[in-house]
Amino acid sequence: MAFATAAGATIHYTVEGGGSDTVLLLMGLGGHASEWGSVFIADLASDHRVVRMDNRGIAQSQTAWTSWTLEDMANDARAVLDALGLGRAHVIGTSMGGMVAQLLAAKHPERVGRLVLMATSFGGSEMVQPEQRAIDALAPPPGLTVAEQRRKGLRSLTSDEFADANSDLIELLVAQRERNPTSALAFKAQFDALLASDRSQLVADIRSPTLVVHGELDPLVPVQNARMLAARIPGAQLSVLPRCGHMPHLERPVETAQTIRTFLEARLDTDTNTDTDARTR
Repeated sequence: MAFATAAGATIHYTVEGGGSDTVLLLMGLGGHASEWGSVFIADLASDHRVVRMDNRGIAQSQTAWTSWTLEDMANDARAVLDALGLGRAHVIGTSMGGMVAQLLAAKHPERVGRLVLMATSFGGSEMVQPEQRAIDALAPPPGLTVAEQRRKGLRSLTSDEFADANSDLIELLVAQRERNPTSALAFKAQFDALLASDRSQLVADIRSPTLVVHGELDPLVPVQNARMLAARIPGAQLSVLPRCGHMPHLERPVETAQTIRTFLEARLDTDTNTDTDARTR
């Protein structure tokens, strides 16, 4: 097991794959590093070294703190890079992890090569709010078991097409979370941290080549947020995945990984925002 020491936390991480470039993955609200999905990881790790970390308070990443900020979590990511002896890595963040990645890229640009922001927003008052079914998934009625909560969340946040066709995968993810649930304290601390963070102006300072990836049917972070985010980051590209909800790495793992790999390996002109809406491919 590998651990990095950060202010107020010990961060667990794993390393897979090979290649000269390292990609650091930052998970979303309440999520575990194990929940990126085997298909997505295998594709990405075929030619990159992939580092997955559990956010503080999740799984084996320990902290005595009961509250923290997204800036603290960005510093946790820096601590993992330090533990690996890396000055810089490509960074992929999904949902809340994408918010952390925005802070890392804007405030510590020397640590971020290329940046992928998936299923996320810049927050603040301009953010397009979640659909009601997504809000309900984050605040399930009392009395549900961990399994029932996780099942409800996965079915509410992904597309109906995916949920109906992938009940086995959903049950696998439910079983993983049952074995190692996210504590209510850690979930609340993360949720409070993301609500308190407004990066709507800060993202304009990001200079890392950036790709924004988003599901067309995302109910938690509606796709309008992705368009605004890509427009505000200089030179950002946008890829919208059709018939996809909030979890591209699970719902469209091969297409998502290959889109990211193409971006990481391409020669880029970062002077102009480019919308590469996947529906036109």
